[in-house]
Order: sequence, then structure tokens, then C-alpha cells
Amino acid sequence: MINGSIVRRLGFVVAVLILILLFIPAFIAAQDNTPPPIPHKLENRGDCLSCHQEGKLKSPKIPDDHVDRTNDMCQDCHQPAGEGGNAAPAPQANTPPPIPHTLENRDDCLSCHQEGKLQAPKIPDNHAGRANEVCQDCHRPAGEAGTTAGAPQVPHTLVNHENCLSCHLSAEPIPTPGPPPLPTPIAHPQAEGVDNCVDCHTKLDEENQTNTVAQSQRSIHADRNVSCADCHGGDPSASTAEEAKSPAAGYVGVPAKADIPALCASCHANVTLMRQYDLPTDQYAKYQESIHGIQLAKGDDKVATCFDCHGGHQILKANDPASTVYPANVPSMCANCHADKELMAPYNIPTNQFDLYKQSVHGHALFDNHDLRSPTCATCHGTHGAAPPGFDEVANVCGSCHSATQDYYLESVHVTNGDTGPKCVTCHGRYDVSKPSEALYLGAEPRHCGECHSSDSEAGKVAQSLYDTISTAATAYDDAELAIQNARSVGMLVSPLEGQLSQANTDLITARAAQHTLNIETVTDRADKARATAEQVRADAEAAIAANEFRRQAMIIAIAVIALIIVALYLLKMELDRRLEADS
Repeated sequence: MINGSIVRRLGFVVAVLILILLFIPAFIAAQDNTPPPIPHKLENRGDCLSCHQEGKLKSPKIPDDHVDRTNDMCQDCHQPAGEGGNAAPAPQANTPPPIPHTLENRDDCLSCHQEGKLQAPKIPDNHAGRANEVCQDCHRPAGEAGTTAGAPQVPHTLVNHENCLSCHLSAEPIPTPGPPPLPTPIAHPQAEGVDNCVDCHTKLDEENQTNTVAQSQRSIHADRNVSCADCHGGDPSASTAEEAKSPAAGYVGVPAKADIPALCASCHANVTLMRQYDLPTDQYAKYQESIHGIQLAKGDDKVATCFDCHGGHQILKANDPASTVYPANVPSMCANCHADKELMAPYNIPTNQFDLYKQSVHGHALFDNHDLRSPTCATCHGTHGAAPPGFDEVANVCGSCHSATQDYYLESVHVTNGDTGPKCVTCHGRYDVSKPSEALYLGAEPRHCGECHSSDSEAGKVAQSLYDTISTAATAYDDAELAIQNARSVGMLVSPLEGQLSQANTDLITARAAQHTLNIETVTDRADKARATAEQVRADAEAAIAANEFRRQAMIIAIAVIALIIVALYLLKMELDRRLEADS
């Protein structure tokens, strides 16, 4: 049997050894005096003191002997774990949780996490007073900088989709006020630098397939790296047609006509995406309110969509003369449908608008003079929000170009006596807008004043007075212009006279605009100024011509006298020479 004293001695020895083993690490650490390593990544965490100054987020608080040290001094001693001989990092039990969603349009972290809205984790008490700018110093999106995988990312744009719970809270979407959610792009595998769609369709025997590829490559979409799969879905990196067109790859094929506006809007209604190209993003909303969009929503697939107006694969810039929506091409583009009698028959819409437009003052300006300022179908009816202007709106539509005339028209009795008066189209026509003339004041033909007012009525007398006043000024202007041309033809300097006549022209134009007030005094004031100036210019031009004629006649007489003197002197010389010769 072992002696009790021996047992006690062995127990004492064991206790001493245990104490020694416990104090060895501390002793070694005290002798080593190595600064503790940094247990986290340094990316976006350069402001060490933002956490360690006060010990935020359970981080070690800087010791007293570190007071007044700055951020740029920290890494003089402390290095990331595993670098510079530092020990392995400590367990990451206190690692800030990753951000489980995309950061697109979600830079205002506090809008949800301050109060824990939409079931978002509420910020802890030790985060009080922190601003949005410091959130990502610690928290990173899932999968970045060593963070763990988080919830799946949002697969659609967040524009007008901020109320996630309206769809995701229950199986039945909760209707919300405001515009409808914007369409989302087609989800398909991404293939950087590879597009087997182009390679395959280029090799097909069908000519139309090759043309389709060529057209798409000339498109503005090709310049902006929009691929076939972005509109048709599918896997552009697949090596077989079956794989490329599999449902799993999101293959759509030829989109249904009813789906085309939403398909285009999945990019063109995205504010973030379109901002870099300075393109509007309200086309889809306008289209839905247009007569085309309304009919399409009712199931009418004969109406125009983006494809019909902009083309399918060869979509060019609007300022490209070859583009279907280039201003000079818009009337014929619209006529593709609106001049088709069979297509327009169910809608009871006339089909002669394009023919009328070509004969109008607007059509001649566009087609003959290549004046792109001339209004086209889109100018009056709108582009994506196309709709026929109501009869009450016509004056406003015309006034967008003819603003001065509209202001005068709104002062007239045609407007102030009620809304039943004539509009612009009553006198000037709708599609076949004729060149305005004072002749409209006379006669009883359609669009003339006599169509509504007899010549012996008060309104008829006003029309006659307006005709006399403006036509007198216009005749004076024409006479002055002819006089200047005559003066120029005989070599006179006419620049000063042309300057004066320019002022008369301005007054005449103003008088013709002011005639829409139907106020004789207003029109007469401008017309008389134009007439007086023009008459003075004509008189000055004619006086200059007369003076020039007198000088020419005087010069002829002077030349004749000089010629006679020269002849007389010559004859005298001949006589003197004869006598001198006889004397000798």
C-alpha cells in the first residue's frame, strides 16, 4: 500500500505542474509582446477608429497608451491574420452579417433597418447615430469579401417595385396605387464574348436568316451589346440548337405581338439603364394610354407596336436618315398601316391622310424643301402616346408651333363667345393644310368666312375690313420689293432699302397673326406700319431709279457734246494742216 505522505507529495507536484502549464502561454505572450493580428479583411475598413475608438460592434477598444494614435498608424504594428508572421485569425463569431440582397437602388440602409421595416433586422443599440455611409464599412453583399451566401438576389429591376410585400406577402398580389410594375428582362444564361446564335444563323441556308443577322449587326442595339438572347431568350453559349432553345435557358423564340411592348420596356423603362443614353423612360406608360396600346390590351393584334414602327432587328438611331422614325420618313411609316384600306376598314378610319398631307403646305416643306421642322404625324398625334387630337385640342396642338397665332386666336370672339367657334382646322384644313391667304375672307366656299357669315352681316363686314387692311399692306410690300429688284438690276446699292423693307415684312407678318383676334384696331395698327414703310421704300427705290436715269441721260448728252467737240477739233486740225501745206 502506498504511503499517504507520498500521495500528498505527488498531488502537490501535479498541482504545481498544472499551474506552470497555465501560466506558460501568458508568460510567452508577455515575452513576445506581439500586437494582436487583424481578424478581418481590410477592404472598405480603413477607418479603424470608427469601431475601436469606442469598442463598437464588440470590437476590442484601443488601450490607454494608444490615445491620439491615428488610422494611418494602426497597420504599422497590426497586420491582417496570416500576414507578417501573425497568428491565424480568431474565430469569426462576431463577424458582421452579410447583406442578403442586391445594393441596386438600396443605398438608404436606414430607411428599413432603423425601425425594422418590412421585416428587416433592426440596427442594434450600439449602432445608434451611424449614417448610411458607414454601413458597408463592415457589412458586404453576400458572397463578397468572404461573406457567406445570403438570400437569393432580386431577379428584376427595383424601379416601381419598392413595395416587395405587395406581391411576396401572399399568393394574391395586393393592388397598390400608382403605375403598374415595370416588365422584367428575360432571364437567360449570360455568355461573355460568345454568341453562337449569330454563328449558327449566319450559316443557315435561308436567305432571310442571313439578312436577319446582318440587320441586327447594323442595329443600334448591336452597338450597345444587346444580344439575340436579350430579346429571344436561350443560351448563346450552347453548342446545339436543342440546348440553346431549351426552356431551362429561358428561350422565348418569336415574342407574341402582345408581349413586344413589355419586352422593349424591360430595358427602355429602366431609368438607371437609359440614363446613360439620355433616353426617355416613359414610352411604355404612354403607349399603354395610346389608342394602339388600349386596343392591344383588348386583344387586337393588328395595332402598331414598337416592332412595327422601329423595325425588328435593324433598329437605327432616330437621327439616321435610313431610320423608319427619321422625321422625313415618319409620314410614309404611319401610312404603311393608315393608308391600307383593308386594315383600316374595321376601325372606320379614312385612308387618304397621307395623300392629303403630301399636298399640304407642311408636306411640301418636308418633302420638297427637306425642312425637318415641318410637322409630321408624330408632331400632332404624339409618338408613343399616339392619339387623334380632339376637336377641342386642335388649337393647342397647332399652337405648339404657331404660338403667336394661338395667343391672338385665344383673344378672339371665336373663343371668348363660347367653345362652339371655329378651330384651326375649320379654316385651314386638318391634313391638307393649305397656304394661308387673305382670299379666305372673301366668298362662301368651304373654309372661307362666307361659309358661316353672309357678306352683309356684321361679321362679314369685319372680314371685308380685315381683307382690305391686310391686302393693301401686302400689295404695298410687293410693290416695294419689285422696286428694289428694279433698282438692283440697274446697279444701284439697295442694302439700306432692304433693311427697311425687312421691318415692313415683320409688321406685315405680325398683322397677319393678329388678324386671328378679329380686332380691326389691332390689325390696322400693324398693317398701316407695314404699308407706310413699304410705300416709303418703294418711293425711295423709284426715286433712286429716276435719279439714276437722269444721270444716264445727262451723261449721254455730255458724251455727245464731247464727241462733237472732238470732231470739230479734228476738222479744224485737218484745215490747218492743209493751209500749212499750201503755204509751204
